[in-house]
Amino acid sequence: MATAAVQTVQDVPSAPHSGPPGQPDISYQPDFDKYVARIKRRTETEDLSKTLPPGFPQKLDSKLVWDGRTLAETYDWNYKLTDEDLIEVEAALQHFKSTGLAVGLVSQETFPLPELHKTLREISDEIHNGHGFKVVRGVPIDSHTREENIIIYAGISAHIAPIRGRQDFKKDGKTADVVLAHIKDLTPKVSFGKIGSPAYTREKQVFHTDVGDIVALFALGEAAEGGQSYLSSSWKVYNELAATRPDLIRTLAEAWPFELFGLADQPYTLNPLLDFQPATDKHPERLVIQYARRSFTGYWGLPRSVDIPPISEAQAEALDALHFTAEKYAASLDFHKGDIQYVNNLSIFHARAGFVDSEEKQRHLVRLWLRDPEFAWKTPEFQQDRWDRVYEGVNPANSILPLEPFLRTASTGSSIEDDKPLHLKYTLEKGGNDSQPSYQEASGAPVERNSPLGYTVGPVTIIFLNISKMIGTGVYSTPSAVLRGTGSVGLSMIYWALGFLISISSLSVYLEYASYFPNRSGSEVVYLEQAYPRPRWLFPTAFAFQAVALSFSSANSIVLAQYLFRMTTYTPTDWQLKGVALAGYTAAFLVVAFHTRISYWISNGIGIVKVITLVFVAVTGLVVLGGNVDRIPDPKANFRDAFDGAPTAYGLNIALYRIIFSYAGFENAFNVVNEVKNPIKQIRRNGFTSLIIVTLLYIFANIAYFSAVPKSQLINAKETSASLFFSAVFGQSNSLRALNFLIALSSFGNLIAVLLGSSRLIRECGRQGVLPFPRFWASTKPFGTPLGPYTVKYVLTIIMILAPPAGDAFNFLTDLQVYPTAAFNLAMGVGIYLVRWRRKRAGLNKINKAEFKAWDVIVIFNILLHVYVLVMPWYPPVGGIYAGNVSFFYATYVFVGIGIVIPKWRGYRLRQEVLVLEDGATSHRVIKVPVAELEQWDATHDAVGRAITNLTSETGSEKIGITGGSLEKDQSQVRTGDPEK
Repeated sequence: MATAAVQTVQDVPSAPHSGPPGQPDISYQPDFDKYVARIKRRTETEDLSKTLPPGFPQKLDSKLVWDGRTLAETYDWNYKLTDEDLIEVEAALQHFKSTGLAVGLVSQETFPLPELHKTLREISDEIHNGHGFKVVRGVPIDSHTREENIIIYAGISAHIAPIRGRQDFKKDGKTADVVLAHIKDLTPKVSFGKIGSPAYTREKQVFHTDVGDIVALFALGEAAEGGQSYLSSSWKVYNELAATRPDLIRTLAEAWPFELFGLADQPYTLNPLLDFQPATDKHPERLVIQYARRSFTGYWGLPRSVDIPPISEAQAEALDALHFTAEKYAASLDFHKGDIQYVNNLSIFHARAGFVDSEEKQRHLVRLWLRDPEFAWKTPEFQQDRWDRVYEGVNPANSILPLEPFLRTASTGSSIEDDKPLHLKYTLEKGGNDSQPSYQEASGAPVERNSPLGYTVGPVTIIFLNISKMIGTGVYSTPSAVLRGTGSVGLSMIYWALGFLISISSLSVYLEYASYFPNRSGSEVVYLEQAYPRPRWLFPTAFAFQAVALSFSSANSIVLAQYLFRMTTYTPTDWQLKGVALAGYTAAFLVVAFHTRISYWISNGIGIVKVITLVFVAVTGLVVLGGNVDRIPDPKANFRDAFDGAPTAYGLNIALYRIIFSYAGFENAFNVVNEVKNPIKQIRRNGFTSLIIVTLLYIFANIAYFSAVPKSQLINAKETSASLFFSAVFGQSNSLRALNFLIALSSFGNLIAVLLGSSRLIRECGRQGVLPFPRFWASTKPFGTPLGPYTVKYVLTIIMILAPPAGDAFNFLTDLQVYPTAAFNLAMGVGIYLVRWRRKRAGLNKINKAEFKAWDVIVIFNILLHVYVLVMPWYPPVGGIYAGNVSFFYATYVFVGIGIVIPKWRGYRLRQEVLVLEDGATSHRVIKVPVAELEQWDATHDAVGRAITNLTSETGSEKIGITGGSLEKDQSQVRTGDPEK
């Protein structure tokens, strides 16, 4: 509702009649009665031509000829941005902001819209070769700052027409390429005597054209009343006049005295209003009418000069004829806030109704003059100079899109602050993986809008990334350890089923985190960073140290070597075993180092072999259990008195560790979230699928083992449970060697899957900025792979293969990796509740609802589980502190794990800075800032660490990221711009 402060259209004074001696009685606002009288007078007193100029068509036939009164029946001129479009636009906005570039550098490349681009190109084709106009609707104005809205406007427009035209040569008295203008009522601040265009009043604007190929208008605000936008086909107007008044077509094709306001050395120029371009072998016929009524009538602060020739009576009638004919066939556009109107300036007239503003609602448009080289029409020769002034020599790097002084601080949108108790700031981020935009605390690593690692992870790869990491050495090597720990076959089987519940609870926690941060790879790195943002970098530093220090895969490499030797009858020495392990890991490293997509293909292929192998084991076990293998006379022996045996507290804990180790990998796909299109839906579906497949295979594999191998043999075995099974069923045959090869291949696939997943995790640690040399970790050069993390993992794995004693290496390293991982998993479980609470406090759930939320009972189970895993290792085994599963102190891994979880931390005055690498990768770099320079640093960098330009708006109080200012600043800008505007 309008308030008492409403301005009315009626209180706008009429512009006075002006002009040189002999000027007809005509003013800016057309007078229909005068128009009819002039027609009558001229047709009665003059011999008007009955023919068109030579070469001009009797009638134009094209989609550009339309009647606005009926056009809506056959043409929908609105394109409503879809939810998917808006997600893509938001992502492009965040990507552009992450570059730190000036707004003048918004382009198709810096504001990428991979899917929407095609639609916008079709709109450009429609503008040039179809009906001549389109309205893009639904930009969420109120969710963004003024600067962000301008970036979105320029970004979308860049995909429709990439060249922005100059609208003014000066800004604040200095030479500049001003490519954006604000169109609004200035009369509350500027008197009518100083305004030379109706664009800056609330008065009606008559039909006219601007300068340039495409006129784009973006509605930042609506009027309280009125302000409708009108469009009319100039080709329809031509057809009407060509059929009824060919003399006026002749008049329009003659030279007219255009006033050049403000140019003392050339007060006017002689040009026609109309140009016809016959069809050629490259282009269809085209007709262009270009005019602004104000150039011949003047307007308030810019009256028509008395020192230039007057227009003729015929020209006065032609001006009225253009307006009233255009008005007759006009389409009225329902133009709302958030709409962008694109109009072919060479084929369409546009106008505006008068309007009323209120304190709550003010009409406010911003304008661009655009050009699309692909579809551009040939510029009329008589307009070439004007077009050159608009488009020639505009330097995007130095162009200005002024914000004007009406900056708004958004309560929702790109950033939200939560001042208490931790002083957090959330920024809206969007990846290029079709995920919804998400808020993350600003200290987090910058989101990569376009993943430098690509988007090649689909459903099959998700399933086999998880399967290939889960099915490695665990199910073949740990069943004997689980049996020893639990003491009985029955409890052992329960533990393997319990592994599913443990994994599914953790998977649910991971999935909820991923739904909050769906555009970041690296799983735990991201989730701990966001769950515990204060003290800054404490958890990222601790986890990064653990992730790098324990990133070796020596245990699985050793098991790979063991199974390769079991293909032969040769018993290797420790160093021979280590040598083969080293060679195997080197081969895995070479597979992943040179090509991301191929490494995924190889991982998938080996994953399929793994599943087939375990299916074979399971089926063979069922055959054995059915009594169909003569070598095994009593296959059900282990299942009688299945719970016979007494477990110990230490044994149960070790068994649980082995189960957790065997299922480790259910989370692998979370390490590559930013490489997955629609990640939450895909990982939820395919992550659960992979876990169910593996659980069934594990249970049936254990049934197979127990059906063929006596319990006593399994308890006393080391890492070769599967070999005992194959020997019992097949004996020492070629089949046994082949099956051992398949298990070795399975171990090799596990190495590849772990390399793929953990390299992304380590890379994300590096992108947080807490590791030295951030470029080394984040870069994907030269092969498009995370070579830095791969190399570090390779070096550490080789060291851990060669250094520890071979006999204890597998058990110790397995336990060592589980303990600190359990500590961080406990922190993640608790952190879910912290994230939920902070999001609710900041109001994020209302504007950015997560796609998945874990049940509380599952989260609590997950928390209690990891408390148990952390507490129970302190309970010593039966027989004393040296009676564990290694030859040294049983809890060595606990102390080493604690040392890894709690690194030495020193407090610094640190700040983060965004780095943009040559391959498009982005990273943080944490730097020390002297206290004396701290205020300056904070003033020139945003919360994420992107550099901003410290400039002031006209009020002198706003700090903004691009040049501020307004057409209101300098009166000359209002008076000397485009003749109509």
